[in-house]
Amino acid sequence: MNIRISEHFYSLQGEGATMGVPAVFIRLQACNIMCGGYGTQRDGKLHNGATWRCDTIEVWTKGMKKTVEEATDLIEKEYGDVLKKGAHLIWTGGEPLLQQHAICMVMSELDNRGINTFVEVETNGTLLPTEEFDSWINLYNVSPKLANSGVPFEKRIKKDVLDHYELCPNAIFKFVITNEDNWKEVQELNLNREQLYLMPSASNIEELKETQKVVVEIAIREVIKFNTRLQIEIWNETTGV
Repeated sequence: MNIRISEHFYSLQGEGATMGVPAVFIRLQACNIMCGGYGTQRDGKLHNGATWRCDTIEVWTKGMKKTVEEATDLIEKEYGDVLKKGAHLIWTGGEPLLQQHAICMVMSELDNRGINTFVEVETNGTLLPTEEFDSWINLYNVSPKLANSGVPFEKRIKKDVLDHYELCPNAIFKFVITNEDNWKEVQELNLNREQLYLMPSASNIEELKETQKVVVEIAIREVIKFNTRLQIEIWNETTGV
């Protein structure tokens, strides 16, 4: 069994319910949607009405094929100490649920080596987790995509999958918001308000400062949790942080 890893690094969780927590990120190769609209992976431009694009496309479209043992060795050697001290392990992408079985095998091997920590997954909410996969996960950071992603509705919204996560006590929903129309889309999904986090769309600090004003106003008015993007506030446009 192989797993394709695009990058890995130790930093802080920049978004969601655990924002600010030290964490090891394992970014996996491949995704089943293309935020920014199909074609953005080739020209870097926005397509199909998108107002933002995935800021890690240039990373997760590439990757290193590793065996489960090689991936486990890498995580243990480079991050074993901080994981044992309580740093979270975050599987991200791309879309990590495309490689569920391989993740389960790596997690099992890490557990056998005495590395058993809080595990998060960052997913777009279009794929159902298996029971085996679910047994390893402490927190699902589910980020369904709205029309501003440039992804067709039928590819980005899978109601049965969202219904599944809505019933999970360890799942939150993060939505990238640009304007009031985006908030209306969120409301139409009729998800549990207690699980919602609204996050401004931005790829750099200038965009973040501008967009978050709109999102904060919506969050306060609607009594919904607001979430900034800590990694942009600290490192601006840099990836791998």
